[in-house]
Parts: sequence; C-alpha cells; structure tokens
Amino acid sequence: MKPKAFQEYISFAVNEYAKEKIEVGSWSTKQAQQNAQMTYDRLLPKGLNTPHHFLYSIYDDTVIVGYIWFGADNENQSRAFIFDFEIYHDYQNNGFGSQALKLVSNEAKKMGFDTIGLHVFGNNDKAIHVYQKSGFGITDIKMQKKI
Repeated sequence: MKPKAFQEYISFAVNEYAKEKIEVGSWSTKQAQQNAQMTYDRLLPKGLNTPHHFLYSIYDDTVIVGYIWFGADNENQSRAFIFDFEIYHDYQNNGFGSQALKLVSNEAKKMGFDTIGLHVFGNNDKAIHVYQKSGFGITDIKMQKKI
C-alpha cells in the first residue's frame, strides 16, 4: 500500500469500524469514533511502517478495489491475523476476496506463520460465507443480547 492510499484507507477504515461496532451494539454512538481511532492508533502506531504489519491495496488492473491488512497475531506471534479486509461494494462477487485471501495465506506461510486468523462481525453473513469457502473455521463465538 502506498502512503496516499494508506491515508485514504485509515480515514475510511476508522469510520467503518466505528459504524460496525455501533451496529452490533458494542459501542455507543457517542464513543464509537474515538474508540475506533484509539484502536487503529494502538495497532498501527507507526502507520505503514509499523513492524510486523503488512497492508496491501487490492487492484483490478489500475483500480483499487479493496485492501487487506495482516500481521503477527497479538496473542500468539507464530500466527498471522487479518486485522482488516474489504472489497469495495462495486467489486464484490467477482472473486477478488477469495483471491486476496489465498494470496495473503501464501504470503503468511512464506513468512513462517503456521496459521492465519481473522475476526468477522456476526451479522456479516456475506463475509462469513467467503471466509468459510476459503477454509476458515469458527474458533470462538461471542454473543450478547440487549436488555
């Protein structure tokens, strides 16, 4: 990912993460933007130059159609973790997601990681389908109900 694309990515990703956390009921509207920004600042303190984090733009010829960010899992350094991944809406259902997951899995393996994990919001059926189709299995389920 180039620096200009990274700046566009961060602006988009922080806002999307805040919206998703609000949507699933994890954060209030009042706290979401600040919490999302703090999360990204903590995970990428040096932006593109944060050690052990790899951010890629996903292209269709010369057009950026999405992004993927992976690195060492915070809980187990021998595992890779996909911190963020998106294929933009207009480019979904064209195989870009599956292809990107395959490439990142291969790249992580070359780097010496033995597994690759990710998080998906429970309400994102489309992403869950793509991940399961790509060989990812469910390891944990966190649930909540509004009272």
